[in-house]
Amino acid sequence: MNTVIKAYYRNDLGTKNSKRLRKYKKYPCILYSVKNKSIPIYLKLSQMLKLKFMENIYKKNIIISLNKVNYLVKILEIQRHVFKNEILHLDFFLLKIL
Repeated sequence: MNTVIKAYYRNDLGTKNSKRLRKYKKYPCILYSVKNKSIPIYLKLSQMLKLKFMENIYKKNIIISLNKVNYLVKILEIQRHVFKNEILHLDFFLLKIL
């Protein structure tokens, strides 16, 4: 069974805006695709915790729900803080639009 994660569009890009998101317990992410343009998104803390405690997270398929459209994705990369072991950024790869 796939895990369903609710995501939101992110309009403000850049380091400054990513730091602001993290301050409010929101995590910047990007959804990459081969055919389509990449989509900047963010996840709230509750959604991030679903991912944080999954085993074999790189092998699992995840469904991202974004404005009533579901995307089947895999995690491409997780960026963590060097000392704090906190998640800073997630990269997803689009497998299929459901």
